[in-house]
Amino acid sequence: MKKSKLVPATIVMLLFVLLETTLLKKLPSNYIYPDIALIILIFFSNSRGVIEGQVSGFLVGIAEDFLSLSPPGFNSFIKTIIGFIFGNSKGKIFIDPIFFPMLMVFIATLIKGFTAVIISSVFLSPETSPDVFTVKFGIEIIENCICAPFVFAFMKLIKFYTFEDRGF
Repeated sequence: MKKSKLVPATIVMLLFVLLETTLLKKLPSNYIYPDIALIILIFFSNSRGVIEGQVSGFLVGIAEDFLSLSPPGFNSFIKTIIGFIFGNSKGKIFIDPIFFPMLMVFIATLIKGFTAVIISSVFLSPETSPDVFTVKFGIEIIENCICAPFVFAFMKLIKFYTFEDRGF
């Protein structure tokens, strides 16, 4: 029986969440950076399936909740949904090197934005609702789409080997 590659991939996503929530917050407030952890989650969910996509999405989301000022469960719910949706695409679509990673990340970023608006409008005050139809969100979508082919190619190069994969 093969061991799961969930732990190493989740650790990589957690490192990017840590980077995004700590070091990148030191940049000027108008600086917009891509959500690399989201892109890795999409790649991992698509390559490993629904269960591992949901679990890694939940773990990365809960880490993001604790490292940011968002309420507990906010990001974990969003990332779990994204892990589920793109985990269902495992083996159903052919992923070319450029177009489909960009399309998947575009759809996932829209899902992330719209789900955040719905959750915050239902459970939080209207003042804290994230802005989806803004230039800042549009720039985030563009940055995520530009980074997607590079992150997908990098993740294909890096293989998270377990002992059984090496023949031990």
